[in-house]
Amino acid sequence: MAGSSSSWSARRRLTVFVVLGIAAYVLAMIATMPASVVVKNRPWRTGVAGTVWNGEVGVAGGSKFEWHWAPLRSLTSLGFAADWTATGPDTDMGGRALAGLSSTILDKVSGSSHAALLQALQPNLPFTCDMVMQVEFDRIAIGGSNQGIDGRLTTDAGTCTPKGGGVPVAVPPLMLTAEKIGATTQIRVTPRAQRRQVLLDATLAENGALTLRMTPDGARVLPFAGLPGGASIAGEL
Repeated sequence: MAGSSSSWSARRRLTVFVVLGIAAYVLAMIATMPASVVVKNRPWRTGVAGTVWNGEVGVAGGSKFEWHWAPLRSLTSLGFAADWTATGPDTDMGGRALAGLSSTILDKVSGSSHAALLQALQPNLPFTCDMVMQVEFDRIAIGGSNQGIDGRLTTDAGTCTPKGGGVPVAVPPLMLTAEKIGATTQIRVTPRAQRRQVLLDATLAENGALTLRMTPDGARVLPFAGLPGGASIAGEL
């Protein structure tokens, strides 16, 4: 009986070593894969370097994203987890990211960024802006069935210009606040000095359904957005 027990323990140790060996091999393979495997070519991308483990991608406008893979967090979260930073002109921010099969979650996002970085990431916006933003978001979940945003963004005074042509419009310092309450995220944009004056409000459902409403004050302060006061539009994030 003792010999049988000893044999079973030996087989179990051997199995553990084999599993650890396979895991180490897979991790090594992932670590040495080129970063271009996970960062596909996009209009905003100016270059990509490094590996999946430690990589960077250039962004139109002179900024760059860098990331460092977090293997333990990846295993426990069943996704690709990384710590990231964004640096460049008027940009110095960072946070954590988790990319799954159908969703991407950013958390602990904080720092400053030039609005040109937002334009690079959201090229369908009908305007461009020249201003610096301060961001502080606990969580941004995009894609999947549990989407939501918690945090805030403030801007310095700057200018925004419609892409279709027109003169730059002076924009006062603004504040965007987002709070997930139940299954819905409530989003409001206000002047930073007059937080009760709502310029734009929005709701984001967990399935990604997004509804925006421009107020009369918003149409006056944000004419470059191209929405008249009282107008609502629906789409998906």
